[in-house]
Parts: sequence; C-alpha cells; structure tokens
Amino acid sequence: MPVLAFPIALALALVIVPLAARFAWAIGYLDQPGARKLHTSATALLGGAAVFLAAFATWGVAMVVMPHAPADWEGYYLLFGAGVALVLGLWDDRFGMRPSVKMLGQAVAAVIPVAGGALPHMGLPVGIEAAVTLVGLVALMNAVNFLDNMNGMVGGLSAIALAAFAWTSMARGANGVAAAQLALAGACVGFLPFNFPRARLFLGDAGSLLLGYSLGASALLAMRATPLGWGQVGPVVVLGYPVFDMIFVVVNRVRAGRPVYEGGRDHSNHRLATLLGRNPATVALIWLAGACLAASGLYVLRANHPLPALAVAAAWALALSAAGVRLAAVPVARKA
Repeated sequence: MPVLAFPIALALALVIVPLAARFAWAIGYLDQPGARKLHTSATALLGGAAVFLAAFATWGVAMVVMPHAPADWEGYYLLFGAGVALVLGLWDDRFGMRPSVKMLGQAVAAVIPVAGGALPHMGLPVGIEAAVTLVGLVALMNAVNFLDNMNGMVGGLSAIALAAFAWTSMARGANGVAAAQLALAGACVGFLPFNFPRARLFLGDAGSLLLGYSLGASALLAMRATPLGWGQVGPVVVLGYPVFDMIFVVVNRVRAGRPVYEGGRDHSNHRLATLLGRNPATVALIWLAGACLAASGLYVLRANHPLPALAVAAAWALALSAAGVRLAAVPVARKA
C-alpha cells in the first residue's frame, strides 16, 4: 500500500536528517548569517539532500513490494527530475550561481516531465502547452525557493500539498507516483523537528528547488489525469500560497524599483510575522491556509464543474488579494 510510504519515510528522515547536519558541519557546508537572513549564526545545510535520500529509499522499497501498474513511470519522472533539481541546488548552496544559469538548470529539470508527456489538457497546440508548462514549472520552483525564508515554512507546506496530490494519484490507481509523493511528504514531516521552530538544519536551495519541482510535477500529473475541463483549476488552487507570495513579492519589488531576484525580508510571511509578533505562529497560520487551499483544490479537481471551480477560485483570489493589499502596507522588518 502506498500509504505506508509516509510513515516509513518519516521514520527514515528522523535518522538521516541529524546525520546530515553533522556531516554538513564536518565539511563546512553551512549557511552563514547575513543582512537579509533571519538566522544569526551559521546553520548546517544539506536538509534537502536528507529529505531526498529518505524519500528515494522509501520509494525504492515501495516499488519492490507493490504490484506494478501502468502509471508507475510517473514516479520515475517525478524523482529523477527532483534529483536534477537537488544537484542544481547543492551546487548553488556551495558555490553560488548567477540567476540566469540557475534558471537554465531549472529549465533542464522542467523538461523531464514535459518530455515524458506530463502536459495538462488546455485545448491548445502541443507546442504551446509545452512552452506554458515549462514556464509555469520554472516559475513555481522559484516561488518555492523564494518562500524558503522562515523555519518550517516550505517543509510544512510541501508535505500538505504532496499529500493532497498523492490522494489524487491513489484515486486513479497510480500507486507508484503516490508512493513517491507520500515518501516526499513523510520525509518533509520527519525533517520538521530539526527545522521548526528552531533550525538545526536548513533545506537550502537544494531542498527548496527539489520540493518546488516535485510540487509542480505533481500538479502537472494531476492535471494530465483530469479530463479537459474546470477540474484543471484544482491543482493551481492547491499551490495557491507559493504562487500568491511570488506575485506579492514581484509586484512590490517592481513598484519599489528593486531587483526581483534580490533577497529580502519583504515576503508576505515576513510582514505577517510583523503583525503577529511571532514567527512560529505565522508559519502555523500559513500551514492552515495551505491545508484549506489543498482541500479546496481537491474539491475543484474532483467536481470538474464550472460552478465550484469559479466559486472557489474567485473566493481565494479575493481573500488573497485582500491579504496582499493589507500586508503591502506593513513596513518591511529591519534586522536588529
């Protein structure tokens, strides 16, 4: 049963993650504090590598013990592309990378599911669908990478969304990819005790890129398996918060005349933390929002009808737009 991948990956991550932290300290694979960062002391990286190892090992076992199904190829594309994103992020964490080169590497990872035929049904020529899919997947990888700026944020949101996508995979009998998605979700949950509320280890760009890729590829697979119609809106709703935060940051930085790719403490969650006064409370509230978005997206996906799709999309668009206007008025926190 693919559901067993979740607890197995969680348990494995509880073992691998602290070992990864020790190894990172031993080789100097650390994230140093800086003016635009929240942490005040050097912190081990390699959290992304630990999450991937736990998930990949669990999925490998699942593929041995589970009976094979026609859709099992999806799990290979999901984890192979995640591995490419991981390697890209590991290099960036260690040596740095120009934004243009980094985006090129993200595009290479994004080609993998597209080449495998994981295209959503948009009713457009295949070439246009492929181009839109590539741009969307790279944009989501960057959105998740942008959002990895507060302890527990990306790990928790990713676990919620991946579990939601796994539910859709199991519902259509794609147990191989469901096992991969649940293994990634379980590994994320196993990572959280070492990252939230106090961080002993960070995901790093390696972790945020592999999870951003995994979320985007999972959304593509869910859309591909859904008949042409309004259900295609569902996976977008599931990923609503990372998309909202990226739009929020880009709009406000453009208005302020700042480079879009420059790091900063001006994200939606940073400003929400200023209002709430506590980062853990902010992260917990955004996890709750992520769970509500996931439930809403699954409902739209399953209904595949215009009325629920339009109603849910409009409600979330209004709610997030109102939140964006309010948060844009909150001053950007300055590091003490």
